[in-house]
Amino acid sequence: MTDPLKVFITYAHQQKDKEAKGELITRLDVMKQEGLISIWHDNEITPGDKWRDEIFSTNLPNSDLLLYLVSAYSLASKNCNKELTEALKENIRVIPIILENCDWQKHALNDFQALPDEGKPITKWEDSSEAWQSVVDGIRKAINKMQSEADPLSGVSKEEFLAETIFQHGNVMMMLGQIDRAIDDYSHVIKFNPRDVAAYNNRGVAYNSKGNNDRAIKDFDNAMQLDRDDAVVYNNRGTAYLDKGDCNRAIKDFNIAIQRNPNDIRPYINRGVAYDKQGNKDRAIIDFNIAMQRDPNDPHAYYNRGNTFIDKGNYDQAIKDFDAAIRCKSDFADAYTNRGSAYSERGEYDLAIQDLDLAIKLNPDDANAYSNRGKAHHAMGAIDHAIEDFDTAIKLKPRLAEPYNNRGAVYCEKRNFDRAIDDFNRAIELRPDYASCYNNRGVAYREQGEIDQAI
Repeated sequence: MTDPLKVFITYAHQQKDKEAKGELITRLDVMKQEGLISIWHDNEITPGDKWRDEIFSTNLPNSDLLLYLVSAYSLASKNCNKELTEALKENIRVIPIILENCDWQKHALNDFQALPDEGKPITKWEDSSEAWQSVVDGIRKAINKMQSEADPLSGVSKEEFLAETIFQHGNVMMMLGQIDRAIDDYSHVIKFNPRDVAAYNNRGVAYNSKGNNDRAIKDFDNAMQLDRDDAVVYNNRGTAYLDKGDCNRAIKDFNIAIQRNPNDIRPYINRGVAYDKQGNKDRAIIDFNIAMQRDPNDPHAYYNRGNTFIDKGNYDQAIKDFDAAIRCKSDFADAYTNRGSAYSERGEYDLAIQDLDLAIKLNPDDANAYSNRGKAHHAMGAIDHAIEDFDTAIKLKPRLAEPYNNRGAVYCEKRNFDRAIDDFNRAIELRPDYASCYNNRGVAYREQGEIDQAI
């Protein structure tokens, strides 16, 4: 008889998550009685123990399986994510258990097969006991597989084990934002096994995050040649085409992703963004609506529909959508930024600045938030604050045209037309189709008496 596998449970210290942990432990008791597993969680720490040592030096590194109870709170928990990172570094198998609707598919956990079946949250099952039994069945299946792999006769080669370890390390590097190291890891895996679909897909995502869309598309093409039915790869290639500005090809990929897996809301949202970029606002809203119907708690559908309503000039509805996005995800910096823009368009500059202050607190590197706050300060007559915000936006993102145009407008008001024209020139150089900037430069030339240039 083999030794019991050591199971480590990661969870958020919120009441509902604690109750879910207790339910999970109860339902795993039969496997404990069978001698298949032993379970550790932080309630096992006794008085006098150093809890960090107990977790990170003793129990977690010696575990075989990490069960991550997934909720909005655990995704936001630094401790839960540190435990996940350490588990991946130690090559501990990870199983996410989805407790509720939350943004886990944008998290590093998306790389793992989730429980219950198809990652359907436990709160969405009519009978929660069926959901928990699905979890137990999945864990039992994983444990049987792990015991088989531990058998020296299982046929798993040292090279295959090493490749899987490197692949998981690449996932850790992606989660930590070390994209180049992740690409190196996935490349090693592909060199060992040129038919590894997941490695091509993940490397494609990494390249796309660096802005290398063409290289990403090549990886997604390779993944598709190996597996024509993987909806995730089509969605990811569509995203790369969307980032390239090729909306038609992006939409074709999102269509296929939806055909392959109509329950995944991501390609609906992405297709909506593509339609929006094409100017087909009403068609975009239809896709965002579908995503909301399938998952009313996903913040990105509300956020993107809000952006479309801003483009349509419907600021009241846009603000309602950003409100909903923020209710779903209270630290959604971009939603605060764009709700601030909508408030500005309604002339509610105090509310705009409150939102933009929050956005900057959540993401101090958001050039758009500084640019938008600068516009609100300008509208309120706080000229020096406006220029300071535009300066920061330009420093953070020197190829963003809007803060140059906005700063130029302030310099015009200060009657410093030479500096204004310099800013308008730079904005037009970055965005040759920037109509309002040509108008602003014309005004500056006119005020200087350069009528021909103005015309």
